[in-house]
Amino acid sequence: MPDQQKYIVSGYEPEAGGAVVFTFVPKGVQHERGPRGAPRRVPQYIVDVRGTPDRLDFDWGRSPDQPGPATDEIEEEITTRMRERFAWIDRVTELVAAVEQWARELGWATKRVEKKLDDARVGTHRIPALLMQADTCRIILEPVGRSAPGTDGVVDLYLMPAYDDIASIYHYEGRWNLHYVFPGQGPVAIVRDAQALPFSKESLGQVLAEMRQHAH
Repeated sequence: MPDQQKYIVSGYEPEAGGAVVFTFVPKGVQHERGPRGAPRRVPQYIVDVRGTPDRLDFDWGRSPDQPGPATDEIEEEITTRMRERFAWIDRVTELVAAVEQWARELGWATKRVEKKLDDARVGTHRIPALLMQADTCRIILEPVGRSAPGTDGVVDLYLMPAYDDIASIYHYEGRWNLHYVFPGQGPVAIVRDAQALPFSKESLGQVLAEMRQHAH
């Protein structure tokens, strides 16, 4: 939507696996006045969206106002946002599945949990996280956000129960990258740099082994 600045946009998912509800409110109308000086009623365009990245269904049935000629541009904007939403959820789901397998192979018990995230662009959504435990050491792999400067996905590793941030995993250059201070390595800036490691079973194993050692 070239002129998406015309709208205040919000999105949320009332039920897991259900429709995503988008609301578009025209900007500027809030300050307009009617003939007698009363505030003009602000129209709301509400649409329930279901489907897949390749095919979305738009239900305008409960919208208090109809967008008329703006329908196509609003649906085009929603399509872009929904594809970004699907891509992010799929990316994290694949990461959690890989870490779950690696952790089990490394001798850790695992349990998937669900986290609710709020994103200004793609709306509220539910996304998997992963609890890992060995002896008395518990760690959670938890998605933090879909975007940040220089990256298109942030996931953190926390030591439980204090929720100490022990490592960050950033998605850029088409892969997940681990940012962590290994013994003797010195400080690692959480930005794209040569000190970051590609996130793999080996680099995860190093982190888990060190955390497990410190937990005793």
